[in-house]
Order: sequence, then structure tokens, then C-alpha cells
Amino acid sequence: MKSILVLCCSLFVLGCFKENAGSLHPASGDTSQAAGQISLEVVSPPSTYEQRQGKYLYLKYCAVCHGDQGGADGFNTYNLDPKPHSLADSAYVAALSDATLAQVIGMGGRGVNKSPLMPAYQGTLNKDQITFLVAHVRELARNEKETH
Repeated sequence: MKSILVLCCSLFVLGCFKENAGSLHPASGDTSQAAGQISLEVVSPPSTYEQRQGKYLYLKYCAVCHGDQGGADGFNTYNLDPKPHSLADSAYVAALSDATLAQVIGMGGRGVNKSPLMPAYQGTLNKDQITFLVAHVRELARNEKETH
């Protein structure tokens, strides 16, 4: 019984690869490249632990106003006056130190003489979490710079 199961699984796997034999990417179904050609793709380095944690926190707390990619286009933006600043603006973010970004996140807009509509997160997030958010904001700005 076990050998029949192994045989069936083997035939299934072979059938999947045979269907896309001319492709370098068996699951993609793209047969535009001849066998033996190599496709080079630019792959960005993986995010650090801090950036991944920051992204999670950012999507939970910040994206509602600043947008998923930091473009100041979150679904709550239309309710805000003044509008939030774009965190994807690499020149703007580069001009801010990590300490300044952490201060803005921790103390909110009112605490740094900006819009009082941005809440303070020092009571919600610990220092490490704020540091993670700063790392993610840097990543948002870096990604914007690389796409232009």
C-alpha cells in the first residue's frame, strides 16, 4: 500500500514538471525562454528583523493615515487637516535623525509642535517597538528612492 502511494506521488510530481519542461520556472507556466538560458533578476536584500517588526507595527498603527507604502494616502487621510506627511519622501525622511523620528512617534504631533492629530505612541509602544518603526520608516523612504 505504501509503495503504491509513493508511486502515485512520484508520477504526480513528474507530470507537473513535464507539463512545463521548456520553462526554467516550472510553476510559472512561462515557456518564453528556451531551456538552458538564464534569467537574471534583481532581488532586494531581505528585510532585517527590526524592519519586519516595524512593518507589522506600521501597518497596525500608522498605515491608516500614512498609507501602506508611506505615501500619505491612508484611508483616513481625507478626514485630516493638515494631511500627514509622506514617509516615502526620501529627502524629507533623510533630513530627520532616528532620534527625531522616535520622538515624533513617541510624543505624537502635539509633542513636537506638529499636527495634534497624530497620536502619541509612547504609552502604547515600548522603546524597542518605536525603534522597529523607525527602521521601517527608513525602509519606506529607501524603497521610494530606488523606484525613482
